[in-house]
Amino acid sequence: MPNEQIFKRNLRALSRKYRHIRSDVQPVIEQLKSGEIVGDQIPRVK
Repeated sequence: MPNEQIFKRNLRALSRKYRHIRSDVQPVIEQLKSGEIVGDQIPRVK
């Protein structure tokens, strides 16, 4: 099963408990789709 489908299923399950999770996660999804790397790089880890 592709990772995107697994992510969507997990997001749906979490949205029952956390009502705003979809709007909170959407900006990060858009950044990843545009090719930006989100977060801090850990030194000496590739």
